[in-house]
Amino acid sequence: MQFLDNPLSYLNYSKFMQEAIIAALNTKAFPNPKVAAVLTDNKGNIKSTGVHHGPGTNHAEIDLLTKTTIDTDDVLYVTLEPCFHADSSPSCAVELLNTSLKNIVIGDKDVDPRTNGKSIELFKNKGLNIQFEYNANNLINPHYLNQKINKKSNTIIGKIASSQNNYIYNDQTEDKYISNDISLALTHILRASVDGIAIGKNTLLIDSPKLDVRNVNIQDSNPIKIVFWGADPNIDSHISNHSDIYFLTSFTHKADNVIPIIDVNFDLNKLFKNLNINSLLIEGGNYIHKYFTANALYDKFYWFKSSNNIHSGVKFSDEVIESLKNKYKPINKFLLKDNQLTTYTCM
Repeated sequence: MQFLDNPLSYLNYSKFMQEAIIAALNTKAFPNPKVAAVLTDNKGNIKSTGVHHGPGTNHAEIDLLTKTTIDTDDVLYVTLEPCFHADSSPSCAVELLNTSLKNIVIGDKDVDPRTNGKSIELFKNKGLNIQFEYNANNLINPHYLNQKINKKSNTIIGKIASSQNNYIYNDQTEDKYISNDISLALTHILRASVDGIAIGKNTLLIDSPKLDVRNVNIQDSNPIKIVFWGADPNIDSHISNHSDIYFLTSFTHKADNVIPIIDVNFDLNKLFKNLNINSLLIEGGNYIHKYFTANALYDKFYWFKSSNNIHSGVKFSDEVIESLKNKYKPINKFLLKDNQLTTYTCM
C-alpha cells in the first residue's frame, strides 16, 4: 500500500492505522462491524494483518493471531476496541493478554454493551501501553452507533464541496471539481464505507458522476446508486443510460429501476431497508440538502471547502448553511492542503 500523501493521513491517522482502515473497508462483515488489525515490529515493519469477515468467523485479532506470534516490543493497531465478550469467537481481549503484547493502538471504544470499554480497562489493569486514534471505526462503520445504541434503521450522511465564497458549481470552467485531490480521495473512502450513494436530478444532469469507488487499495466496493429525480417527466433516456441507478420519482413508470414516491405516507426508511441500505451518503446539491438538513435527517455532514473563490455559477444555499449552524454542531476541522474539511453531527 502506498503511504505517501495518503488522504487518511490528513485525518491524523498513522500509516499503520491507515493500513488497518483500508483492510477493514475491503471486507463485508455486516451485521457485524468491519474490523482490521495490523501488527508491527520494533522497526516499524508490518508483521501481519487480520480482518473480520463476518458472523461466524474469527474476529480480526484472532485472525491475526493465527498467522503470527506477538513479541513484547511489537505494536498492535486495531480499528475497534477488542471484544471483551466471547460468543462465536473467543474474547479477543483475553486472547491478546495470553500473548506477549504490551503496546496497542485502538481506533474507537466499542459501544456494544458487551464490551463498552471493558477491554480497555482490562488492558490498563494489566499494564499495557494503550494509545488511541479516534474515529477509525466511526469512519469505517458509519452505521455502528445507530445500530448498537440509537436503534435507528439507517444512517444518512451528507457531503458537499464548495469554494471559499460558498459556490458549489463553477459555470466558467468544464472542470467539475471544486475540491482538491485529497478531498476527492477522501470522498471515495467515504463512498467505500456506505451501502448506498444518492444525488439529486441536477447533479446527475450537470456532472454525470460515476458514483463509484475509485481507490486502487479498495476492491469490490459497489454502493447502491440512487437519484432523487422528482417530477420531471423527461426521464426515459436517463433510465436507459443509467440502468444501475434507482430513480426516485413523484410519478409511476414501467421501468424496474424507477421507484415512485407518490404516497404522502411513503417511508424512506423502509425503502432503504428493502434496498439493503443501512448507511447512505448523499452528495447532491442544494435541493436535496435543503430537505435533509431542514428536517435534521443527516446523522453526519461533511463540508469540503476550497481556498479558491468562484464568481459565477451556483452558490451553496443560505438555508442549508443556516440549518448546519442551528441544527448541527461541528465536530472536527481538518486541513487538506489548500482545502478544509469540517465534519458535523446532528444536535
